[in-house]
Amino acid sequence: MSMILLSLNEVACSGCIGSIKRKVKRFRGVEKVKILSGTGKIEINYDAGIIQSEELNRSIHKLARRTFD
Repeated sequence: MSMILLSLNEVACSGCIGSIKRKVKRFRGVEKVKILSGTGKIEINYDAGIIQSEELNRSIHKLARRTFD
């Protein structure tokens, strides 16, 4: 299992971060998603054989942009 730590500094609302967390949990290959409170970061444990870190990064930033639209 691999781990990636991504910054969500542009997402100010904790409700928005929670929404992103729930959506990321549904991604195929994602095992665990943890919000690091007070840091604006999200930690994701995933199976690198199913999903790549670049794909996770890209998808999460798309989700963050949609949250503000």
